[in-house]
Amino acid sequence: MKDKLRIEFITDDNPLYVLPFFEEFLRHYAAEFEILRVSRCRPMGKRSRIKLIRGLICLYGFTGFLRLAARLLTLQASGILPFSRRTGSAHSLSQLCRNYSIPCEKIENPNRAEFVEKIRGEAPDLLISVACPYILKETLLAAPRLGCLNIHHAPLPRYRGMMPTFWQMFHRETEVGLTIHWMDERIDEGRAVLQSALEIAPQETLDHLIQRSKRHGAHCMAQVLRKIASQTQTVVTLDQGQASYFSFPTLEEMREFRRRGLRAI
Repeated sequence: MKDKLRIEFITDDNPLYVLPFFEEFLRHYAAEFEILRVSRCRPMGKRSRIKLIRGLICLYGFTGFLRLAARLLTLQASGILPFSRRTGSAHSLSQLCRNYSIPCEKIENPNRAEFVEKIRGEAPDLLISVACPYILKETLLAAPRLGCLNIHHAPLPRYRGMMPTFWQMFHRETEVGLTIHWMDERIDEGRAVLQSALEIAPQETLDHLIQRSKRHGAHCMAQVLRKIASQTQTVVTLDQGQASYFSFPTLEEMREFRRRGLRAI
């Protein structure tokens, strides 16, 4: 029997928008691959919590922010409770992983030497980034046997950078893209393995679209892993002449998002 592909995930510790990917992936594909571990980083990396809260209030509105905060607090409080695979309802990533017998650890900067050495010691075939809030350095990228994959919710090379779903809605795109690509030290520039898209529904909120696209991304990632395991994957070098890059939106850009009639939640 052929060995399973050995993979590790590195992600953002955000149950609101990361958990849907892992719920979908583990529900359908946990038995198909050998998942060594899920490492979760501090949400938004080094970004100031005060600035982040101000931005979220501006984007979601005060009432919307309170709804979002209440949802997050409920998930955090419920994360210690038992999880039922029958209902498929998990409240935290650690809770979800625990019930699939997958180690789940909270880490600091993944580029630190101790984490790189841990990856080298476990020798996974692949390290997969799902909304990891850090730029991974060459020492970490070179640690897995086959390399590192990233899933980015945009049609790369367009909409490189942060909050790609926000920016696609901001620019009134009719679809939100998705790209799975090999990683290098340049942000969102590695060769693509798969590209897909979802239509943005009329009046769809940013909150709903992010969750829906995360679940779609889980199935796309499984397609890629199957092709890598069978050595049938193909790669596409992205035309960086068509690239665009966006950072975290300013308060004025978040206000403009709402003025355009777009809804965050």
